[in-house]
Amino acid sequence: MLAIVTKYHGPTNTRGSRVSASGNGHRVEVAHESALDSEANHRRAVRALCDKLGWDEDRFYGGSMDDGRWAWVPVFPYEWEQRQKETTNATS
Repeated sequence: MLAIVTKYHGPTNTRGSRVSASGNGHRVEVAHESALDSEANHRRAVRALCDKLGWDEDRFYGGSMDDGRWAWVPVFPYEWEQRQKETTNATS
């Protein structure tokens, strides 16, 4: 799992506003819903990309960056991190 970056795209002459999500060499777009706030729209894009890649969307937490994009990173429980360390140490 890698980070996901989401970005708002304003309307054009042929397309409405949308939010894209990219990560791991893949990209999806979802229509921007004006009834939702910015974070909820970006979260919808993350959910769409996670669905496409088979990732667990609930593990991703994000925040806005200075340029208007959002960065989302996977967060794992402490127990998972400990198992990874134990497995790495056992094979060393």
